[in-house]
Amino acid sequence: MTSLLVAKQALKKFYGKYEVYLIPLMKFLLSFISLLAINAKLKFMSRLDSIVVVLVVALMCSFMPRNFIILSAAAFVLLHVYALSMECAIIVLAVFLLIFLLYFRFSPKDTVLIVLTPLCFWLHIPYVIPIVAGLLGNPSCVVSVGCGTVVYYLLAYVAGSTKAIAGLEGEEVTVKFRFLIDGILSNREMVTTLAAFSITLILVYLIRRLSLDYSWTIAIVAGALVNMMIFLMGELMLDTKVSIGGMLAGTVVSVLIAFVVKFFAFNVDYARIEKVQFEDDEYYYYVKAVPKIIVAAPERTIKKINQRKKQRPVQKNTAPKGGSSKGTLMKGATSRTGGSGGTSSKAVSSKATASGMGAAETARGTEARKRAVEEVSSRMSAGMEQEEAAPKSTEGKSKERQQQGDTGMPE
Repeated sequence: MTSLLVAKQALKKFYGKYEVYLIPLMKFLLSFISLLAINAKLKFMSRLDSIVVVLVVALMCSFMPRNFIILSAAAFVLLHVYALSMECAIIVLAVFLLIFLLYFRFSPKDTVLIVLTPLCFWLHIPYVIPIVAGLLGNPSCVVSVGCGTVVYYLLAYVAGSTKAIAGLEGEEVTVKFRFLIDGILSNREMVTTLAAFSITLILVYLIRRLSLDYSWTIAIVAGALVNMMIFLMGELMLDTKVSIGGMLAGTVVSVLIAFVVKFFAFNVDYARIEKVQFEDDEYYYYVKAVPKIIVAAPERTIKKINQRKKQRPVQKNTAPKGGSSKGTLMKGATSRTGGSGGTSSKAVSSKATASGMGAAETARGTEARKRAVEEVSSRMSAGMEQEEAAPKSTEGKSKERQQQGDTGMPE
C-alpha cells in the first residue's frame, strides 16, 4: 500500500511539473481515438478514412479549446452521413444542434464526458460513466452523459440501417424523414439506458456527499447495483434484449475502474477521524475532520565522492644520536661550501613538488627548517675553522721569529 501511495504522489508531482505538455498530449490522444472510432463505425466517405487526415485534425484539437474536439467529431459524423444520404445528414444535424444547445447551456465544461461516453459503449464498459461522473461531478453531468448516449445510439442506428436507407432512394423526402425519426425515438434500449444512467449518476452523487464513513465506497457499490437493477427491469418490462453476462462483466470492470479513480481522488483514513465542536456569537459548529492518506515520496540525493591523489610521504631528516650530530652538521656545512649544497637543495625541492598540492605547506615548512639547520651548521663550522687556524698561525710566527733570531746572532 505504501508503494502505491508513493507512486500516486510521484504521478501528481510529475503531472504538476509537466502539465503544460501533458494537457495538449491528452487532448491529442482523445481526439485521435475518437476520430478513428468514427471512421471505423461509419465508412461512407473514403476521403476521411485516412490516417493523415485524422492526425492533422487531432493535432489541431490538441492546441485548440476542448470543445473543438466535439465540433471536429460532429463534422466527421456529418460528412460520413452526408455521403450516405442527405436526408439522414439533415436529421443528424438537427439532433446535434439540440445536443449542443443542451450541452453549452448546462454543462459546457464536460467535454470529456460527452466524448468518452460513446467510446466506453464501443469498449463494452459504459456503466463506468455514470459512476465516475457521480463521484467527480455534479447533477448537471446528466446532460453530458445523456448527450453522449444519444450520439452513440444515433450512430449505431445509422450504421445498422445502411441498406434500409439506401433502399429509400426512390421514396419521398417525408418518408425518409419519418423512417429515421421513428427509428431513433422508438429505440427502447436507448430510453432504458438514459434512465439508468441518470438515476445512477444522481444516486452516486447524493451518497458520496453524505457525512458517512466510506461514503465513496458505498456510493460505488450502490450505483453499480441500482444500474443493474434498472437494466434488468427494462429487460422485463420493455424487452430491451440486454446481454446479462455482458452487463455483469462490464459492471465488474466499471467498479474496478471506479475504485482506481477513488484511490487517486479521495483516499482518506477513517481510523483517524476527529470531531470538533466550537461556536461563535451566532452559530454552533460541529466539524468532522477526516485526514487524507499522504506519503511523501522519498527524495534521493546523489553524493559525489572525488578520490584524492595519493600523497607521497615526506621524508624527515633524523639526526643521529650522541656525538655524531656535530659530524653531521660539519658534513652539511662542507657540502654547502664545497658545491654540494645545490644538490641537497634540488633534492628538497623535488621532494616538496612530489608531495602534491595537498602537502605544500608541510613541504615549505620542512624546507625552511632544513635551511635554518644548514645555516647554523655552516656558522658553527666556520667558527671552528677559525679557532683551529688561529693557534697554527701563532705557532708559525713564533717559529719564524726563532729562526730569524738564530740567524741574526753573532757566532
